[in-house]
Amino acid sequence: MKNTPSFLASMRLFCLICLSLMGFGALAQSIQFEYDLKITADPAKRAAYLKQSGDAPSPYEQVFNLVKGSMSVATIVDKVDLRKDQYHINSTGTLGSVLATVLADQKLLRDSVGSVTKDGMLTNTYQEKRGNTELLIARVEKNVLNFYKVSSRTPPVGSASFSGRLFDMLTVGYQFLGRDLPTKSVTLPVTDGRSLKTYTLVRGEAWDFPFDNGKVRAIRYYKTTSKDDSATFEVWFSEKEHVPLRSVIGLNAQYGATIQVDLKKIPAM
Repeated sequence: MKNTPSFLASMRLFCLICLSLMGFGALAQSIQFEYDLKITADPAKRAAYLKQSGDAPSPYEQVFNLVKGSMSVATIVDKVDLRKDQYHINSTGTLGSVLATVLADQKLLRDSVGSVTKDGMLTNTYQEKRGNTELLIARVEKNVLNFYKVSSRTPPVGSASFSGRLFDMLTVGYQFLGRDLPTKSVTLPVTDGRSLKTYTLVRGEAWDFPFDNGKVRAIRYYKTTSKDDSATFEVWFSEKEHVPLRSVIGLNAQYGATIQVDLKKIPAM
């Protein structure tokens, strides 16, 4: 074939497309994490609190009443998509077969979208739906975090002002992918779709973590508590990949429950 002007132009275009695709592939990364969720609950303690306070339990709380002592209740799959300056995390929690039948196959659905900066993954929009409860939406709009129920097309049900960084319940666990683990305490403004709270995570001990029929060196970070916020939270990050191997959430005393989430296998990074 002769090197005519049209042929050379076509080849240049083809090369440009190939280079573009190669560049996109180098900047894009999609990682899937799968976790086992275990709950330790005291239904009697929760029932006593509800009776005293006069509050009504949410439909999703039925799972606590079905737990006898400590048991594995669900599998969580997080899909983390990273681009050069953007991220998207989609999370689905699926109940085990017995609980799924009793609770009509309710799921925990969470979604987070935002930007990737030198300060980590910064949240723009966080959504959460627990079983058949209403969809909760937290969205940054003109330096204000607005909260919605069901749809962001309706007026917000609340708002919170913030400055600088913003994180959510999904991005906390993946903040240090590709970044150094903090050597000191770190303060994170975190939203759960309902409100905005400030978490101070303290760097704790290192441990050879029993994992996947072996041991993985991990470092513990734990949240400080106060009189107004007695819920506990800790996460073990692998020293090498900086992925969350285990997260433990101790709910406020009125719930009488602890949630433990364990990574099943470290994915290829």
